[in-house]
Amino acid sequence: MMKSIQIGLKVQALRKAQNMTQEDLAEITGVSWRTISNLETGRTVPKLELIYNIAQIFQISIDELLTGKTQTNKPFSRLKLENQVIADLQNLDDNMLYHFKEYILLLKKDFD
Repeated sequence: MMKSIQIGLKVQALRKAQNMTQEDLAEITGVSWRTISNLETGRTVPKLELIYNIAQIFQISIDELLTGKTQTNKPFSRLKLENQVIADLQNLDDNMLYHFKEYILLLKKDFD
C-alpha cells in the first residue's frame, strides 16, 4: 500500500484531471474541504468510506487508488511530476498557455 502522501497525490491528480476543486470533491463525498486538503497533503489517512467514494467518483478501483498502480502503472515520481506540470500550467496567462500548447503540438509532430 502507498503512503498517505502518495494516496493524496493520486487523489489530487484525479481531481485536477476532472477540473474539480477541493470544495467540489468535498461536496460530492460529503466531507469538508479541509478533509480533502488534509488527504491530498498526506496529513490524514482517509477512512475506508471516503476511499470507496473517491474511487467510485473517478471510476477506478480501490486497489488502484491505494496502490498507485494505474493502467499505465505510473510510479509515484511520475504522478508528482504531472501534478507539478499541471500547477505550472494553471499559473500561465492566456497568451503563454496558447504558445505552450502550440509548442506541444510541434513536439508531437516531431515524434509522430
